This record gives sequence, C-alpha cells and structure tokens, in this order.
Amino acid sequence: MQLTLLKAEAPNKLREGDKTKHVRHIVRVSFFIALFVVLSLCGCKTDGLTTVTEVIDGDTIVVESLEAGVRLIGIDAPELRDGSKPAGQYAQEARLFILESLKNGNSKVKLELHGKDSYGRNLAYVFTPDGKMLNTELLRNGLARPLTYEETSHYNDKIVSAYHEAFKNRKGIFSSYNTLKTVEASKIKDNLKPYSQGGFLGKIVWVEFLVTDTSRLSISGKDIIVKIRQEEADLFMPEGFDFNKLYRKTVRVYGEVWEDSSGKASILLRDPAIEIGNISDFVYQRSNIADIVYATQFLSF
Repeated sequence: MQLTLLKAEAPNKLREGDKTKHVRHIVRVSFFIALFVVLSLCGCKTDGLTTVTEVIDGDTIVVESLEAGVRLIGIDAPELRDGSKPAGQYAQEARLFILESLKNGNSKVKLELHGKDSYGRNLAYVFTPDGKMLNTELLRNGLARPLTYEETSHYNDKIVSAYHEAFKNRKGIFSSYNTLKTVEASKIKDNLKPYSQGGFLGKIVWVEFLVTDTSRLSISGKDIIVKIRQEEADLFMPEGFDFNKLYRKTVRVYGEVWEDSSGKASILLRDPAIEIGNISDFVYQRSNIADIVYATQFLSF
C-alpha cells in the first residue's frame, strides 16, 4: 500500500513544481516588461550611429533609423519659412552649418533620445562621431537661441555657456550687436511685413520703447510686447532681477521681431542681461558685487 500511495503522490509533487517554475517565469517576464516600460517613460535612450538623410532646418533633421523627424532639444533655430513664427535671419546659415558639420562623419550621428514632442518628432541631443553636440554647437556659433523644457533639460549648463560664448564672440545673431541702429517700436509695428520684403518680421533689431506695463515675465509698451518664458527665466535671470523696476523707463531690447496676437510687435527674450541694454542701471533690488559682475561681464564691448 505504501508503494502505491507513493506512486500516486509523485505526479502531484511534480505538478506543484511545475506550477512554481511557471510562477517564477511569469514574475521574471513581468519584471523585464516593467523595466522596459520604466526606461521608456524616462525617455533616456542612446542609440548607436545612424545616418542623417535630410536636414529640414537648423533644429530638425531626418535619420534613417527613425520614421519621424528628430528635433534638437534645448535650442530654437530661426525659421526657414513663415509659419507660427516668421522666417528669420540666419535660418539658412543654421541649416548649412548642420550640413557642413556632418561631412567629416559621412552624415553619421549619435542620438540621445528623450521622448517626442506634440508634433510626433523625436526629441534628441545629437552628437557627431567626434563627440560634438550639434545642439550646443549651433548655439556657440550664434545660429540658435535657447529653448528649454524641464522634462528634457539635461545639459543646461552647456546650453547657457554656449549662448554666452556666441555673444562674447559676436557670432551669428550677435554679429550686429554693436553696430545696429536703434529703431523706435512704433516704426516696427507699422511695418510688420517679412524682412525679405523690406519689413521687420524675422529681422534682428535694437528697438526702443517706453515701458507702460510690466508683469513677472514681461514688459510692454504701446507698440511692442517683450516676454521671457519661465524656463529661460530660471536659467538666465539672476537673483534680484525684477521687471517691475522697468516701469515707465525707456529701454532698448535686442532680438528677433515677431508679431503678437494683439497685433503688436513682440520679442522673446532668452537672457535679459544681454538683450536689454543697460539693464543693470535699474532692475536689481540690491547692488552687490555678484549682481554687478553678472550684468556687466556680457555687456562690455
């Protein structure tokens, strides 16, 4: 009887063992699926080299390994064509810079991917085979401006440094910083045609106006609105910076002209210490060495 009982129990023990192995297998598979999902959500993925098949403009390319285009993170190159923003000066130079940068590497690049934007484009930091980051190289040569987002900002120090270097060396968009004549805001508002047609849209200018309204992130006059995004304010605006100090002051602002939805001219600031002339005269809540050094080190020329 004992032998018979043992033979009857053996298959049950094997089935229990199989169940345990099956459960362990499910746990392992579930773990790796969960890990894959977490890594995908964090958006941090570095691919190997891929070939650039098209350069759309100064901040968008197409590569053979991805169906959608690739948008360079952290920068905003001038537009080649009119759209939600006007075609801007140095747009063609930015596109040609990317094409030239790709020559030595046979159009190969390495992508550090960080998800997608609202247009379905892949967001990426783009590196040439020699290790240079195209995003910051465009900034360094004055062919793009900073445009950052908290969820994809991983090289902010390099972005700030590259933009300041372009200013210091008067590259690209800063090449006329010392020589452009100042234009009154009313004259710009009255001629908001594309710069290619003799107007001011997309043109880089020094504009002067009386500040009649202020907010935490903007100043405006009768004919123009000047704003800064929160992300660039966090990157560039030093402690003690206060736009309200500009109320009823006449200011000069340097930048590319757009048109606001109100019909006024508009300029989007990136670093007010560079792009608002003589700002250190009246915007700081206190005068200390740190503030003065910050405000003057880029304004001296």
